[in-house]
Amino acid sequence: MKNLILLLSLSVFFQVSVEAQTKPDSTAIREIVLNYIEGWDTGDTARMAQSLHPQLAKRGIVPSRSGKGNDLLSASYKDMVTWTSYQKNAPKEDQKFENKITIAELGKNIASATCVSKEYIDYLHLARTGKGWKILNVIWEPNYAEMKKK
Repeated sequence: MKNLILLLSLSVFFQVSVEAQTKPDSTAIREIVLNYIEGWDTGDTARMAQSLHPQLAKRGIVPSRSGKGNDLLSASYKDMVTWTSYQKNAPKEDQKFENKITIAELGKNIASATCVSKEYIDYLHLARTGKGWKILNVIWEPNYAEMKKK
């Protein structure tokens, strides 16, 4: 019986300890993902650059221009920062859309998250670096559900 009580006590202790360690990480990851998507939406290159790992590998699956099948688009850190600057003058709809960020997995130094915005669905892999959490890999596609509403 004493062993069972000890085991239960330890499991509660370790559960609380793990939760305490991951809450700051969860907050930091959400902030990084918001910098990424809101930086894009507003053309804020500083926010975009701050959110990305220098070795970013980003891929998009989009309908091909021919109308048959899909194309694969690729972007690097430099591409994303440059393309973000073009968003400054892009016309934006007045309707406010709440970006939905979900952290699917959180390890010690890696994490997986999803960001659903008005325009895109992004699946993100993040890595803990000496400069905090950074987005290392992204695969995305247009948010077809929102596009249908237009």
